[in-house]
Amino acid sequence: MSSKKKRNSKKGKTLIMETIAGFIIIILILLWLLGSKLMGGGKTVYKIEPRESNISTVKLSDDSGFDTIGWLRVQGTSIDYPIIQAVDDVEKDFPVELESFVWSLNYDNKYHNRIRVSGHNIFNLSSHPELHSDLFTRFEELMDFVYYDFAKENQHIQLTMDGKDYIYKIFMVGFVPSTEKSMFPMGDDYSSKDMKTYLDIFKKYNFYDYDIDVSNDDYIITLSTCTRFYGINKDVELYVLGRRLRDGEEATSYSVSTTDVYKEIENILKGDENDEENDM
Repeated sequence: MSSKKKRNSKKGKTLIMETIAGFIIIILILLWLLGSKLMGGGKTVYKIEPRESNISTVKLSDDSGFDTIGWLRVQGTSIDYPIIQAVDDVEKDFPVELESFVWSLNYDNKYHNRIRVSGHNIFNLSSHPELHSDLFTRFEELMDFVYYDFAKENQHIQLTMDGKDYIYKIFMVGFVPSTEKSMFPMGDDYSSKDMKTYLDIFKKYNFYDYDIDVSNDDYIITLSTCTRFYGINKDVELYVLGRRLRDGEEATSYSVSTTDVYKEIENILKGDENDEENDM
């Protein structure tokens, strides 16, 4: 074989190898993208919609004793509400004009590494919660998170406070006995030790296994509301917890799977609806 033919043959083999390598790379990329989609990871699914200007539009009577201190949005729900607080007495009864708002359970109106927000659930108390209704103007749609398909698609909470918009990734959803509240460490800003105690309380009640890391030094938001999912005789509250995005982190989707705790929830959802009346 002449040297020219040898060179052409070598070039031909090189071209074939490069083509095969290119196809392999393309296939690997496609498999990675497919796997990422199936696992729910990598896709940016939440973008901030600033709410700072909304806060100033909420008018409360001068003698109400309450301040509007922030704004809350929960992905996938109609929860897009001002957060109020009675700075002098967080336990005082709300006047009628504030019953449709959500309120801070923190001891002051500052931003802390543990923000607690609660709200009424008046019209969504049964064992088969509705996803949407024109009646839901409080925290009723927080109950949407008992449905696995909803939890997989909606994973973020937005908090606006002190002139900034923060995004939190949801990592816990569960029914927690009301008696557990007495075990929460006191204060707003938690030490690493207190945060561990706080988070450990919720772990055993979590419906879902979220594929995100949560440390004792993270900033946490806690949302809670009442429920009669089990009927009137079981005193539990629904909790949804999220951790704030870390520096450089984006609001991307992540995989979610059910835990053993969810089996009971799933069985109740498959059964007959309870007959609880829709009142507090």
